[in-house]
Amino acid sequence: MKTISRADPKYALDSGHEAVAKVSQGESFIVETHDCRTGTITRPDQAGDLLDTRCVNPATGPISIDGVRAGDTICVEIEELHVDSRVGLMVTRPGVTRLAITDEPQLRIVECDDVYANVGAFRVPVTPMIGLLGVAPNGDPVSTFRGAEHGGNMDILLIGTGTRVFLPTFCDGGMVYFGDVHAAMGDGEVFLSGVEIAGRIRARVTVAAYWSLPTPLVETDELVAVIASGSTFDEAAKAVMAKAVEVLSIGGMDPIDAGFLMSAAGHLRVCQYIPLAGLVHCRFELPKSILALNEIVVPNIAHQV
Repeated sequence: MKTISRADPKYALDSGHEAVAKVSQGESFIVETHDCRTGTITRPDQAGDLLDTRCVNPATGPISIDGVRAGDTICVEIEELHVDSRVGLMVTRPGVTRLAITDEPQLRIVECDDVYANVGAFRVPVTPMIGLLGVAPNGDPVSTFRGAEHGGNMDILLIGTGTRVFLPTFCDGGMVYFGDVHAAMGDGEVFLSGVEIAGRIRARVTVAAYWSLPTPLVETDELVAVIASGSTFDEAAKAVMAKAVEVLSIGGMDPIDAGFLMSAAGHLRVCQYIPLAGLVHCRFELPKSILALNEIVVPNIAHQV
């Protein structure tokens, strides 16, 4: 099985990048990822170094998928996800979040075992998730801080072992990137970071035939979630609700009925809320049980297979 090293991190998703590896459709492969500071912050006395943002939010990739053509929708299946270090970190900086409770950069070095992330004043269960998963965008490079139609930095709690992520593609090979693994993170990531840590991901990629998606879509055993981003909460929420209607309409549902379904059984969630930096990501969740009950078609989800 191929292992794709974290040794050549990228700080933008860019169609001009050369592929660091090429894999076949359906081939399982391993991806190593850095923590959010590319391994440069390891000691409690480095809080001042947080003001240097040159090595922030690295991604591993791009990975070219054999046979993928621009315009295809791909399915990225996360087969396994593990933290790849016993030491993580939590960071924040003043003037970035709506929690105006510090005038100085703040840092916590986090010790992780197989069960808990021990932050010092508290501990939380280790529940790994992937914050950054996307493809090379159409046009100009996009920072690894940002999310859009290509995926990218979305910070969705749902992306872990067993999740399937559907992404539109914009260039041949798809050119897939992974990064920003967390040992734990709360919805909204409201104080700038979760428990940031190096990760090890086993994944496989296939083409999702016959559908062209307008936005990233995440599938778990229980639900389907549409993703969108904006510079404010209102902008992100408006975008994700419109994308949800569009996805349901692709399957043949009347837009008005789609809106009523979303209001009766859907859930609007905040993935990341860092509005002072213009980073707001939202998801709209639709329970698969409701979709199956009503025989509602959503592209490629498992209850239709």
